Parts: sequence; C-alpha cells; structure tokens
Amino acid sequence: MTAGTIPHRLRAFVSDRSGPPAARGPVFAAGCLFGFFGTLLAAGCAAPPAERAPEESSPPASSPSSSSRELVERSIAYHDPEGVWETAAVALRLVESRPERPSRTTEIRLDAGAGRVSVTRDSGDGAARFEIHGEEIVSRSVDGETTLPEEAFAEAGLGAETVRRLRDYYLYLWGLPMKLRDPGAIFDPEPARDTWEGQEALRIRVTYDPEVGGDTWYFFFDPETARLVGYRFHHDETKNDGEYIRLGGEISGGGLRLPAKRSWYWNEGGGFLGEDEAVALEVEPRGEPG
Repeated sequence: MTAGTIPHRLRAFVSDRSGPPAARGPVFAAGCLFGFFGTLLAAGCAAPPAERAPEESSPPASSPSSSSRELVERSIAYHDPEGVWETAAVALRLVESRPERPSRTTEIRLDAGAGRVSVTRDSGDGAARFEIHGEEIVSRSVDGETTLPEEAFAEAGLGAETVRRLRDYYLYLWGLPMKLRDPGAIFDPEPARDTWEGQEALRIRVTYDPEVGGDTWYFFFDPETARLVGYRFHHDETKNDGEYIRLGGEISGGGLRLPAKRSWYWNEGGGFLGEDEAVALEVEPRGEPG
C-alpha cells in the first residue's frame, strides 16, 4: 500500500474527537493535531525561493460534462504541470495557529516518490523531530535526545504508529490534488455544479476501497482553472461529522504551486479548529536529506 494513501488514518490528526494519543509531551498540544510539525532540509541546489503563482497559464475550463477523473487531471495540470510531486522533494515552512494558543512555525520535507518524510517542530515547551523512509523510522529525537526508550517517545507523541500516521497525513493533505491518483480512490463518474465560499465550483465525491479508507470526501474546484479550492470529509455522512477545509492563496516554487493556507472547521456547527499557512516552498533534487 502506498504511503500517504490512507485517509481514515487522518482522523486522529485533524481533530481530537476520534482519540489521539493521550500523552501531551513537547510534541503534542491540546486540541487539534492537524497541522502538527515538520522540517525544511536542503539537499543540493534548491529551486528559487517561493513566489506567488502566476495566473496566466491555466488548463482549459472544466464543466460537469467532463468526467471526475478528467477534472482531477486538469487540476493536477494546474498545480503540478511538470510532475514535480513524484520526482523531487518538497520543503515547506508552515505557520500554524490554533484558537487560544500562540502561533508556531513548523517545517516539513516531503519526498513522495521515495516515501520519505522528515518533520521538525520547535515550540515553547520542547522540540521534536522525526524522519521516516517507507516503513522504516530512520530517526526520532525529543529535545535533542535520540536514544530514549519507546515508552518515552510515545509519551512525547513520537510513538512508531503515530509517526507513520503523521507521514500519511502530511503526504495526503499537502499532496492534493496529486494524491487523488493513488490506488483505492473511487470517484463518482461526473462532477456536479455547486458553490464553495459563495463562488461557483465543481464538486466531486470520492470514497475509498475499504482496505484504504472508510471516509467520504468531497473536493471542490474552480470551474475555469480546475484549481482545488476546498474539501470536506465525513466519517459518517448521515451524522454530518468530520470537517471542512477552506483553501486560500497560492505559493509556488520549482514548477509546483500549492494552496498556501488551510483553515479547518467542524462540519457540524462550523466551529473554527485552526489554520496552517505555507510561507516558504522549495523543490529540491531527490537525494538524502542533509
């Protein structure tokens, strides 16, 4: 199974409702866990610094007459026209804000094609880092300590299963819409006209093979450019549970352009959960992190 293709594993990280680890050491903060922590590592010559994406070169306009898969491919052509996501490493610096908590800076490095994710987070109550390659956890540290017993890593929020879930979380959400190509995604045949944040949008419904995930996702795209503008998911749609995510702005570098800001809300009641904004993006040649 491809890393990062397991949407049902996101539950413990996009909300506390479904039982995240009880420990709240230097890694975990009370409340939402969706924009967790990350690392920015240079490997060789980095692409030029991130810049706001140009608007002039967009794929042809989409319409409900296109199939859902065609709409996804047009969206990928907008966000990743050169196929960077699977062929290089993407480094992001995030500013994360949560209700009633100070903002923090998080850095991540995602090499989707190689299955390598490295994450570093510094906060006022400690520092934590991990690197995972495929299923192998290459390194973990808490406040610089790398030889802690497994129980201590778990207490700090860096247990082995937690690290693997975080890998899937980052690869899936920051890899959209490219990750919709992964095996196991089941598309409704045709997109539907809808609105998103008061604007016209095209919506596709995506479920997953039971071996991959059990949630229902809705993705919303700009009708003219096929740019991804938001999404929502449900664990049980009849209960209107789950969350929706507003996407805002764009950040680009090295041939890749991603939504810059993710703002999270409960589906039921619309309560605000938090916001993550990418403030730096670099695309790096594939290689061993330095």
